[in-house]
Amino acid sequence: AETYTASGMLLDPHSAAGVAATQALQAQKALEGTTITLATAHPAKFPEAVEKATGITPPLPPHLADLFDRPERITPLANDIAALKGYICAL
Repeated sequence: AETYTASGMLLDPHSAAGVAATQALQAQKALEGTTITLATAHPAKFPEAVEKATGITPPLPPHLADLFDRPERITPLANDIAALKGYICAL
């Protein structure tokens, strides 16, 4: 809700958690310089949570209109940084 009030940008719950963590670190002076927090999803993927936090139900953009009908794709990886790097580099 704070981000929406300050910028007009709605965040999904996971992105909001990242922004909150960044703000907490900034308040502790644990970060220096410019900090970028990446969004992890579109807020319309979590309409109930976004509405509860902001009072706004985010609409799905046209290119995501069928989002909830799409099949979920998961690629299990070992809990290993080399496996993750290898997977990303192969994309």
